[in-house]
Amino acid sequence: MTDVLIVGAGPTGLTLACDLTRRGIACRIVEQAAAPAAGSRGFTLKPRSLEALDDLGVADRILAAGDVRGWLRFHLGADRLFDLRLPPAAAAPSRPYPNTVGLPQWRTESILRDRLAELGGKVEFGRGLTGFDAGDEGVTATLEGGERVRARYLVAADGGRSLVRRTLGLPFTGSTAEDMRALIADVRIDGLDRDSGTHLWVTADGHMLAARPIPHADTWQVVTSLEPGQEGDLDTVRRALAGRTGRADLQASDPAWLSIWRYNLRMVEHYRVGRVLLAGDAAHVHSPFGGHGMNTGIQDAYNLGWKLALVVQGAARAELLDTYEAERLPVAREILADSDRLMKGRVPPRAIRPVLRLILKSVMARRQRRTRNDHPVYRTGPLTRHLTGRRGRVRAGDVAPDAPVMLDGRQTRLFELLRGPHFTALTFGADAGLTDPRVRAYTVVRQGQAGLVDTTGHLHRMYGGRKGTTVLIRPDGYIGLMADTPAEPADYLKRL
Repeated sequence: MTDVLIVGAGPTGLTLACDLTRRGIACRIVEQAAAPAAGSRGFTLKPRSLEALDDLGVADRILAAGDVRGWLRFHLGADRLFDLRLPPAAAAPSRPYPNTVGLPQWRTESILRDRLAELGGKVEFGRGLTGFDAGDEGVTATLEGGERVRARYLVAADGGRSLVRRTLGLPFTGSTAEDMRALIADVRIDGLDRDSGTHLWVTADGHMLAARPIPHADTWQVVTSLEPGQEGDLDTVRRALAGRTGRADLQASDPAWLSIWRYNLRMVEHYRVGRVLLAGDAAHVHSPFGGHGMNTGIQDAYNLGWKLALVVQGAARAELLDTYEAERLPVAREILADSDRLMKGRVPPRAIRPVLRLILKSVMARRQRRTRNDHPVYRTGPLTRHLTGRRGRVRAGDVAPDAPVMLDGRQTRLFELLRGPHFTALTFGADAGLTDPRVRAYTVVRQGQAGLVDTTGHLHRMYGGRKGTTVLIRPDGYIGLMADTPAEPADYLKRL
């Protein structure tokens, strides 16, 4: 008997396995493939995902392995239109991870597997799910080889072709365009400047080719649209390089991985069916444009982990799991819409291209800055209580901002205090009197006083903190409650 069986060992499943294991939850994570995946696939980790990975203890490894530059060289056919080189943003008191990080998915998975091993867990490769039965008391799953596993809960992180989703009979609503395909490959390219960052070519007939250098390697991730009947092989990459760049000097070789992607925009309407929950691509798939896929899955798992742990431990009612869908489904719906808008962009007429250079560069720069600030909020979620009239820069339902603080004479930051499986209560200028074992409570004070010292005043400014204001931060770093009444935090926790 195990508490949670996780099906699928991509970034979603690994994030959940790390989160549950560090909370003392017995879980198994099984993967149909016989060995770790080799392809780059998802390539961008966004700031909110980095904050989640910070909590799991691997953000520093991600930064060391990745690239934060995000440089882009944009071509219309053979003509180079512009270079976009926004310098990496400096860390701010509120957000220590202000940049996206370019990192191939296989490397992200490797880092998470290493972290899971440190926590005492492991991935069981070649142990795919073949079937399951779910009832009111738990789930009985059958793995390859015939082993039957009894689990209290099953989480499907088994991708867009999810066996779990299909077994449940959940509709995967949306659209598939079979004539819109792309080849994604990891190859060596001679003759292309790695220091210029990602190259994007768009042709007059609407075809595209992107080449992104893989950090700390001599290979590139290439994404090229396919015409009807085209195969997904190295020759296709070579023809696309020659035809869409207008350059005969570029040579592709040594493919490490190739895969064909089809345009899919689909999602489920329910993330939970009794004892079975869905996360990541098992619940939603979309185009690769916008860099959403891997991030949405990681954040699904991070939202679910603490809730599932509390329910398994008997510290919360099972209805808490319904808030997972209520909070994450609207995020997925908006991401699908955004991904679709990006995918359906059109190639501009040649006559307006001189003006376009200025317009498009500005638009893409704004989008890159927006991506840096991509923090989904749950302001209308069922776990959100905003009960103060005092105005700060954040509200209940927002991601809690970081801040420099001092505790017991040691300089630290709020994120260090949030790290772990607990709730965190910040009461400004007073003791909230919270004795709940799930909570670490701090009295926030100014310089020269005893408590959690707001050394720069940043905490007071961000939260609009006045004497008696309490901010209750959930284990996933979101603000669950902001209130001025002392009884509210205890009442909030009791409702769980």
